[in-house]
Amino acid sequence: MRPGIAVLLLVCLWICAPAALRAGDPEPARFQWQVGEELFYKVKYSFLSVGSLHFWVLEKDTLRGRPVYHCKLHMKSSPAIPFVSMDDYYESYIDEDVYSHIFWSYEKQKDHQLMTRYDTDYDAGVIKIRIEKQFAGDTVVVLDSAAAINGKVQDGLSLLFYARAEVKKNNPRDVAVFAFNRLRDTFINFTGRTEEVKAKGAKVEGYYLDGKMKFVGIAGIKEDFKGWFSPDPQSVPLHAKMKAFLGSVRLNLHWWKNWSGDTVLGDNAAKGRVEHYEDDAGDEE
Repeated sequence: MRPGIAVLLLVCLWICAPAALRAGDPEPARFQWQVGEELFYKVKYSFLSVGSLHFWVLEKDTLRGRPVYHCKLHMKSSPAIPFVSMDDYYESYIDEDVYSHIFWSYEKQKDHQLMTRYDTDYDAGVIKIRIEKQFAGDTVVVLDSAAAINGKVQDGLSLLFYARAEVKKNNPRDVAVFAFNRLRDTFINFTGRTEEVKAKGAKVEGYYLDGKMKFVGIAGIKEDFKGWFSPDPQSVPLHAKMKAFLGSVRLNLHWWKNWSGDTVLGDNAAKGRVEHYEDDAGDEE
């Protein structure tokens, strides 16, 4: 299976750095889900746009009697990179404590789509795994199995929301992630601190994190990462840096919906709110 899940893992790693909270400072706002939120990012290597990431919080639902949020990611490579062709989708049902319950990935292959589904049953301590090759007129089951777990886990997409929920805390830790059909972990250094970061042309204090991937992900995503998140209750990822097969890449917030970005970033920020669908990884800012 192509390790498409891992980019999400890395994508999830955008939170802030220096400028510790001092005694008497107000408590930072707790993470707040926002149904209808859309966030669109461009992935850049040097001055080139090499891809895009488009996130949605689609709806609030109920799963096994528990409130969950249905989230989605579209990951797309730029036509300007001829030796890479990604047009992949990921979906996750995430509970209010920000742990994974159901995860799907739909990854584009040469002549088929590879579908992976993880269905997590915490009461039974098991994750059901199903992988299919979906051709135009046929479906081939690659794997129909299960794996035991002994606690709460993240998937590639839910990890981003977990990072958003925890970024304002000073609590470095290893985070259990179920990826590539086995339990792995990623170290995230939640610093609980802020530092100045540039987003959409504006300078803003963002909560910072860094960390280390303990396995190689899609497009060679690996090793160290760092990121910055907005200080408001939605804790929106503003900027991230990480290593990939191209070298060091950057993820920049490009536009959004259902987030008060104009207020957070200020009047001097380039407008990022849009009223129409846009998902062109090849456009330059």
